[in-house]
Amino acid sequence: MTFRIRFAKYGVVKFIGHLDVMRYFQKVIRRSELPVCYSKGFNPHQILSFAQPLGVGITSDGEYMEVDFEDEALFAAAGVTPSGSRDVGNGVTVLLWDKKDAPVLEKYVFDGMSAETTEGFEVLEVKLLPPPKPNVHTDKAMSLVNSADYMVSLKDGYSLGFKDEDEFLSRFAAFMEQPEIRVVKKSKKNENEVDIKPLVYKSGGPEGFDLSGIAHADEYESGQRVFMKLAAGSIANLRPEPVMEAFCGFIGQEYNPHAFQVHRMQLYLG
Repeated sequence: MTFRIRFAKYGVVKFIGHLDVMRYFQKVIRRSELPVCYSKGFNPHQILSFAQPLGVGITSDGEYMEVDFEDEALFAAAGVTPSGSRDVGNGVTVLLWDKKDAPVLEKYVFDGMSAETTEGFEVLEVKLLPPPKPNVHTDKAMSLVNSADYMVSLKDGYSLGFKDEDEFLSRFAAFMEQPEIRVVKKSKKNENEVDIKPLVYKSGGPEGFDLSGIAHADEYESGQRVFMKLAAGSIANLRPEPVMEAFCGFIGQEYNPHAFQVHRMQLYLG
């Protein structure tokens, strides 16, 4: 059975890269003694996948991973009786459960992983996904991501020349009113100028955003911050940094990447 797990990454561990985050949660699962599934072959590994990787230095309350656990072992450990079984093809049979038992299974996984996480990581939510249908491919979280909410804050010790948050947001609104926002996108082989405005779905103050997604965000004295919903995923993807670089150019300021703290509030899976 597959669980989708939302977790936070904050504090000093924001400087840990994605591969180290993966290794960290592999150790969390081993220490929790939850019955995780392993791949077959000479080098078996835990069957887990992560949604869109988080850049180094970015904090988040909206990270996702999916983990497969052994059906029978997890049912037994959580004290749940299966309601039946289903053949999903290729000789694979999965156990089924009643809806009333899903919260019990979710809490068991939540408690097991939470007990083994350290400061800088927090398991926020565990969701048991529906059992697979016969001979139907189930997409993993990585391929389902289509957008993300961010909060970008001006760090202490830096200035954009604004007296307060209202002026900051007013200028950002004027920046977004442009018919186009063109930036240079660099790749290994060439550079192309692209319009990123269509990839900014929403921006401005906190109104209309789920503020539970900033529970682990760093706070700064100026209070100058902007919220934005950006395209994310394999089809179209925009990071907050190019947006802020273009904004600095719009207001006649030199862009300093160290002046801003990015916090990912949520990932949305389509």
